Amino acid sequence: MRKQLAISIDGPTASGKTSLAYALAAQLDMRVLDTGLTYRAVAYVASRGPVPPGRQLFDALRHEPATPGTRPVTPTVVYHQESIIDDLWSSEVEQHLRAVSADPAWRHVITQYHRTIVDGHERMIAVGRDCATTIMTDADCHIFLTAADAVRRERRRAQHRAQPGRAVHVGPPTRLDDTIREYVACRPHGLVLDTTFLPAVAVLRAVVHHLGAPR
Repeated sequence: MRKQLAISIDGPTASGKTSLAYALAAQLDMRVLDTGLTYRAVAYVASRGPVPPGRQLFDALRHEPATPGTRPVTPTVVYHQESIIDDLWSSEVEQHLRAVSADPAWRHVITQYHRTIVDGHERMIAVGRDCATTIMTDADCHIFLTAADAVRRERRRAQHRAQPGRAVHVGPPTRLDDTIREYVACRPHGLVLDTTFLPAVAVLRAVVHHLGAPR
């Protein structure tokens, strides 16, 4: 029988979080909650008209974690029963994303929504910017990825070439990133990993080794 397993993955933009999350989930048969997509989905709704912070929005907006092993391996993000996953990288969404992310009321509502999703699944990886300190404080393993600014900028440019709608700007780690990194470093099962010179397969190998025996 599979054991319950919860893993948080945090880190600054383009540090390799999402790539690791999907690779790890495929190997360990887990689901992936990309928390940033929820913020983008709320920003998408806000770009279409004013929307006050409130849990009632999630009656119409639904974010289902991705399930590796299915094809295609993509999460489900729907608004009024229509998929919006391909619309989350537009310039309009980018313009509203900062405001949504900085709004304490929205952060509280979205955090509560994420906790509901996490509580509904036995084997879950939550990936984003503050998963370890908000929705997965009691995770079996906390991971924080980092990388040199120049490397992260090149990775983001590569992402932009593959998806021209994506933003190319990559700033330095924020104070929040620093706080979460320190938090993860102090956890009994925390792992802080610099991916500057590591290919994705090496990052995966290091994390699997840290986790120990197959779960």
